[in-house]
Amino acid sequence: MLCESSIPYDYYLGDLPGTLQYKKEPEEIINCVIPDDNFNDRGFRFCEHSEENLRRVLPLSQTNIKWKILLMMRAECEDGEIWLKAALENRETGKIALLTASNRAENILKRGNRTAKTVDGEWFVGRYRMSAPIVFWRELRNRILY
Repeated sequence: MLCESSIPYDYYLGDLPGTLQYKKEPEEIINCVIPDDNFNDRGFRFCEHSEENLRRVLPLSQTNIKWKILLMMRAECEDGEIWLKAALENRETGKIALLTASNRAENILKRGNRTAKTVDGEWFVGRYRMSAPIVFWRELRNRILY
C-alpha cells in the first residue's frame, strides 16, 4: 500500500524510514493501492532513459549489478536544484530499486537523511525510502504490467 510522505503530494511504498529499496518485487508495486484523488505532480516530468541519467541515480555500491531504467522523472527548481526519481530493474533478479537523487548533497541532508555518491560522481542518492508523486506510481505500474 502507498503511504503519504511528509513531503506534500508524495507517497512511498511501505518500508521503514532510512531503508534503501533495492529489492522490491514487481507484484508489490502492481498490487499496491494508489490513491485516485491526488494529481499534483510537484513539477516532475518524464526524462530520458540515458546512460548519463542512470549514472546520476546509481550508487557506487550497486555498480556490480546490471540495471535497466523502468521509469525516471525529473524536477528542476529555480535555484538550480534538480531531483530525479527512478525505478530500476535488476536484469538478473527482476527486482526493482526505487531511488531519489539530487545534484546537491545538501538537498538530501537538509531533510535529515544520509547520502551516497553516485557513479556520476557529481550527484547524490538519498539513503532512504523513495517517495514520489502519484503520477510516478501510476506510470510505474503501467510499465511493469505492459
